[in-house]
Amino acid sequence: MRTKLASLLTIVALAAPARATEDHAAEATTSAPRARPESSVEQPFLYLVDPHGPRAGQLLAGYALAFSSSEGAIRPIPGHFDAEGVVHALSLTVGVVDRVQLYGATMIAQSIGQSEVGAVAVQAGVRTILTPARWTHLRLMVQAAFLREFGADLGVTGEVTGSYDLGRVRLAAAAHVEHVFAPGRDPVDLYAVAGLSVRVVPMLRLGAEYVAQDLEAAFEGDEAEHGARHYVGPNVALALYGRHILVTGGGAVQIASAPGVLARAALTYIY
Repeated sequence: MRTKLASLLTIVALAAPARATEDHAAEATTSAPRARPESSVEQPFLYLVDPHGPRAGQLLAGYALAFSSSEGAIRPIPGHFDAEGVVHALSLTVGVVDRVQLYGATMIAQSIGQSEVGAVAVQAGVRTILTPARWTHLRLMVQAAFLREFGADLGVTGEVTGSYDLGRVRLAAAAHVEHVFAPGRDPVDLYAVAGLSVRVVPMLRLGAEYVAQDLEAAFEGDEAEHGARHYVGPNVALALYGRHILVTGGGAVQIASAPGVLARAALTYIY
């Protein structure tokens, strides 16, 4: 009996320090500040919205600066321009659920040179991811929005965007259609964007984009925006602070037509 009692006391004595050590480690782990998880949002492109958007509860706040050197060159991106100028854009996007986002943007036109552009445009809408969450390579997204142009005309827009990841390479394309309720405008305005982005290192992407604007000119003899325009150019994207700060910049030149230049830079913070 004494032997059993001595053995029991020995086990308790040995277990007490071990348990205290485990409790102390657990308490230290609980009290230690947790590192902020990296965001899954990406914005490697300038002229299309990447389908890798915010999760439920995430908020994106953004500022973009866009420049156009020729008439109408920046019309759908981000608004209707009648001359050269600069656009400042402020945007908010919130993840309602993992597959649905609400977004809004205010665009302020700043005139340069002899341009008389100087107005405000707004856009608000919803984006929905169509592909299942388990699909890690292919993403497909649709969006619909209300539009008020710089000239105060109202309209509606729709867009389909897809992306596909091949290792470090991301291929993406978007098709955009809009209708503006104003006399003298085309029944529909069409443009398309195609992009390629390569992840050089975890925080850096390099790529290129092609923009085909006012494609309705191919089907209409009296197209209101003076025919289709095509642009191509490079871009660079940085992901900083655990991917919570996204910086994208680049430019494009007009091809197969009169010379023109697009330039854009965007800064996004993810809450």
